[in-house]
Amino acid sequence: MIRKFLSPFATGLLFLAPVLLTLILLNWLSGYLIAALGPETPLGHMLGAAGMIFTPSPLAAFWAGIGMAALLVWVVGLLVQTRFRQRLEGGLDGLIARIPVLGPLYRPLAQFVRMMGSSPGGEMSGMSVVSVRFGESVEALALLTSPRLHDFGQGSRYLVLIPTAPVPVGGGLLFVEPSRVKPVPTMGVDDLAKLYVTMGTLEAAK
Repeated sequence: MIRKFLSPFATGLLFLAPVLLTLILLNWLSGYLIAALGPETPLGHMLGAAGMIFTPSPLAAFWAGIGMAALLVWVVGLLVQTRFRQRLEGGLDGLIARIPVLGPLYRPLAQFVRMMGSSPGGEMSGMSVVSVRFGESVEALALLTSPRLHDFGQGSRYLVLIPTAPVPVGGGLLFVEPSRVKPVPTMGVDDLAKLYVTMGTLEAAK
């Protein structure tokens, strides 16, 4: 039951990740200006203003705004899981591309996140989920970029991509010994992306 509820939220969060990352990047670039104007971020102010519809208390309004944003992400996730996905992506891309500052930042982020989403025929459709062992007691879920082996003079190596949480648009490309790479056939690329986005809560809810 919990998984059925979290799945649309994770899908919606992954769909909206390029927008959120673009705003976060702009917020980071304007950090000195925001600090000079006060502790509230523009996003926090927007959430608080939206919550004022329900309550005059600033603190309660902020949390009400958080709840409204979470509900919106969940509804978007439900729509993305249907046949409306392409229309939503096209409309969102076209809208943000018209904004001079946001457009150039948003496009590469959107491309990378959707690659992580492993849409049918996408650029990551040929990748597979693997478990990479570090030392004797640590493993990490990663993406095997291809079954091709690389050799730079130290022996054969697989090239794997280890994402970061909670937004899997970064990470590291590592060359790993084949003996330390184990396939995870029960998990797809989309499942891996959702796992990182939800910081493990979706997987734990199974």
